[in-house]
Amino acid sequence: MLVILTGCGNDSQTETIEQLQTQLSEREDYVAQLTRDNQALRASIQQLQRPQTFSYIEQLDEVARGHYQAFLETKDLTHFESFTSAEMFVVFLHSVVTGEDDVSTSILYNDGSFADVSDLKAYYQEAVFRGYIETALDFRYFYDLHVDETQSRTDKDVVKMSVKFELFSATHLVELRKQDGIWKVVAGPYREG
Repeated sequence: MLVILTGCGNDSQTETIEQLQTQLSEREDYVAQLTRDNQALRASIQQLQRPQTFSYIEQLDEVARGHYQAFLETKDLTHFESFTSAEMFVVFLHSVVTGEDDVSTSILYNDGSFADVSDLKAYYQEAVFRGYIETALDFRYFYDLHVDETQSRTDKDVVKMSVKFELFSATHLVELRKQDGIWKVVAGPYREG
């Protein structure tokens, strides 16, 4: 509330009133700015408090994500020819979590044990999916993903993925083999040798 006194007076009273009006206007602007800042901070806090979604694909660089999107559009596995074994494992875990069984089975290594894709898909559903869905959920906030050079060779890579939550830490090893020009996940638990 602003009260302005008018009437007979000297110039110093008029100057004082003008100064007070200017100060009041500046303070009102400052309070308005603080209110806007407070609202923005509250919105940011609310955003941070919402559960964040995780995507394995988001862990890939932009070029790899582009190749992945091209693969989804065309189903052409050659889009993965430039992927490292670690990147292919990330794609595999993503496909497991999102329920893209066709993607998952297309990047499973077939050592000749499966006569056709339907046999491989049935094996995936019966023996592979459950173990890898647990791995995908347990390791979604991995801090380390690399090829274990000591266990790898030209046609085989062993990828190590590690996760740590306070006192808990775990490492998952997975074998990938080159087949048809891309790295494919060997189904089943990794066996050294």
